Amino acid sequence: MAYTPDDVSQIPDNHPSYTPASDSERERLTILLHKRLDQVIDQEQQAGLSRQDRERLTATHQQIRADLTAIRYGATERTVREIERRYRSR
Repeated sequence: MAYTPDDVSQIPDNHPSYTPASDSERERLTILLHKRLDQVIDQEQQAGLSRQDRERLTATHQQIRADLTAIRYGATERTVREIERRYRSR
């Protein structure tokens, strides 16, 4: 049975499939996501939103926060590319 640490911070990052994204890529994407988050927050504050629009914006808000967290804690190049694709189409 393989050992699985209780804390993800104990997992070594020397796996062949783990390639951390460069600081500049992560910083650029973080700025993009913060701008998008500001837009979503502004839209959430508008009066007269339908229930579906409010739920959609809430889900988008939560997803952006989750993506920012992933970037903050050392997203891989692959994760950064997936996040970029997700927001490029919007």
